[in-house]
Amino acid sequence: MRLDKEHKTLLLPLTSSWDSFEADIQPWLERLELRVLRKENGADRHQWWLDFEGTELRLEFEEMSGSAWLEAEDEEGLEVLAFLARFHGGR
Repeated sequence: MRLDKEHKTLLLPLTSSWDSFEADIQPWLERLELRVLRKENGADRHQWWLDFEGTELRLEFEEMSGSAWLEAEDEEGLEVLAFLARFHGGR
């Protein structure tokens, strides 16, 4: 995992595809203790809203780049991302 404080994102080391994303992300959701609030899917992107102990985060997966990341809306969310990165071995 890689924390980007400037963009308030936490990049997840996930190898996936459009079709397998939901199954591939499940171990990460369990490991990070994230609860899914809602899901939206577009042409080449999955966008999910998640909850971690009362803080809402967004999960993004972009098929074109093969990238998955968590994104915070505010400073409180960034603190949660930093905690998750530290607790789960990110830098």
